[in-house]
Formats: sequence, structure tokens, C-alpha cells
Amino acid sequence: MKPKIKVEDLAKALQGIESDRQLSKDIVEDALKEALTKAYRRHIDIPEVQVRVDIVDGTIHIYHERVVVEEVEDDELEVQLDEIQNENPNIKIGDIVDEEVDFKDFDRAAVVLAKNVMKQKIREAEKAQVYEEYCDKVDEMVLGTIETVEEKFVIVNIGKTLAVMKKSAQIPTEHYKEGDNILVVITEVNKETKGAQVLVSRATPVFVRRLFEREVPEIYNGIIEIKAIAREAGERCKIAVYSHNENIDPIGACIGPRGSRVQKIIEEF
Repeated sequence: MKPKIKVEDLAKALQGIESDRQLSKDIVEDALKEALTKAYRRHIDIPEVQVRVDIVDGTIHIYHERVVVEEVEDDELEVQLDEIQNENPNIKIGDIVDEEVDFKDFDRAAVVLAKNVMKQKIREAEKAQVYEEYCDKVDEMVLGTIETVEEKFVIVNIGKTLAVMKKSAQIPTEHYKEGDNILVVITEVNKETKGAQVLVSRATPVFVRRLFEREVPEIYNGIIEIKAIAREAGERCKIAVYSHNENIDPIGACIGPRGSRVQKIIEEF
């Protein structure tokens, strides 16, 4: 009896999946199935061989499948009817019979291939997951934590992924430190990219708009409308506002009692 391999053990061996990736069970299992299928084909050096990978109660089973034929031309792909009928009298031509194989017998090249396929599938799944999470959040403001500060960019942890804030998206007068919490606006979410999937900014005029929406309820509720924003990040900013309620002064509402609202906004930009 062949020793059984657990999904969790093999997934960790092939990829080293961290628990914080939060990939679903189905994604991991699909990646494993494709990785093991390609690895077995590489192991026996027959690209067209039929392979089935089943996962039952967390245990992996790999099967080499053959088609029942009257006369065998390739014994890696086919099995002869009269031979298999000795074991199963009900078998007929065209049926599929399988033989379970053991992953532990795979050669080193097959194992390396399995690792590479697993890594690729996991990366693809992670990218898809990040895209689905953030594709509808462009122009939204989020709170992040600075992870890394480089000369040309800053890495910001925004929850489900690490986002990049380029030099041009930063406020020139600000100095960023690792571990600091920071408000940013999501400006771009990419699906097909080798680099950062999510880009964020503090220099965009949208950042100013989101700050006013957060601090001025009348803007958030649509009573006061921001008509235009002109901004030089870190230097100056002008906004044009209009009130849809003649009883509410748009400028006074934005400034707030004793300048409390606008002061909070100024502190951010």
C-alpha cells in the first residue's frame, strides 16, 4: 500500500504557502492538481499521457490512466482488452482504467517542475484575488502602513496587498518612516503586470476631495459640491465649492467652527 500524501504537507513542500495568503482551499487544490499532472508527465517523459489527480478528505491520489483497446500500440497510453478482462469481466473497449502512482517516486526534475508550476499558479491566483479586491476601489481613500521607504518609491501595506507610492505620487515636503500609518488614494489597479498591482498617491487632487468628504459631512452628503480642485502638492491648494442649499454657506462649512475642519485637512496635505 502506497503511503498517502496530505494536501497541506505537499502544498507546503512545493510552495511554502504562508497562512496570511488566505487562498481558498479550491485554489490550492487546483494548483496542486495541475502541478502534479505536469510533474508526472515529465517524470515518465510522455507529454500526452492521461493523468488524474483526486483529492479525497485532504489526501492526494495520482492516477496514470489508460484506454482499453483491442490491440495495444502504446502501453503507456493503452491497455489490451483481454488482459484487463481477467481482472474486470465487465470492462469494454473505450473504457478508462487507472493505476495509482506515488509522488515520492518522482525524479528531481519532475519535483522541480511541480514546484515551478505551483508557484506560477499561486501567483496567478494571488494577482486575481488582489485585482478582485481592489478593482472597484480606484479613487477611494484607505489607511495603510508604510512597510518600506526607498529613494524612488514607498511600499504601503493597505490590508490585502502591498501598494506602491511612486515619487511623483508623494508630497515633496513629507518624510516617510517605516511603521507609520498613512492615508492614501488608490489610483491604479493592474491585473496583468510583473510589478506592483496597486498604485497609491497622496499628491492627486482626488486625495484632497476625499479629505474634504471625510471632514465635511455636507460634502459627503452632496449638499455642498466641489466644483474644481487646483493643487500643487505640499505647496498650495485651491478648491471651488457650491452649496445646493441656500441656507448653508459652503466656505464656512468647509472651514468649520474655529477652522477645525479645514485644519484637519491641512495637516494631511
